[in-house]
Amino acid sequence: MIWLHGICAYAASRRDWGLLEEAAHTMCIWDGAWDQWSAQDKITPWLRTLKEEPASVIAAVLRDHPDSAQHFSHIADDRTADPRIRQALRTSTAG
Repeated sequence: MIWLHGICAYAASRRDWGLLEEAAHTMCIWDGAWDQWSAQDKITPWLRTLKEEPASVIAAVLRDHPDSAQHFSHIADDRTADPRIRQALRTSTAG
């Protein structure tokens, strides 16, 4: 997951939305199945920094992967995080 997070960060910095989306889907699939805290501890601060298009891409991916989204649900109440990510986490983990 840490390796995939690195690809996500790279893709976001290069504005490669297709690569970001694909890497994020794979990262969330693994996270949903694996639940590795050390990786989540590295991903969480990054999620808080996302704005604009990267936040939109990641929010859509999180909505598609509720098992992973629940691992980051604490960000839903973090006002420094992008509203799209916060909303995706709220709706993905509701119910």
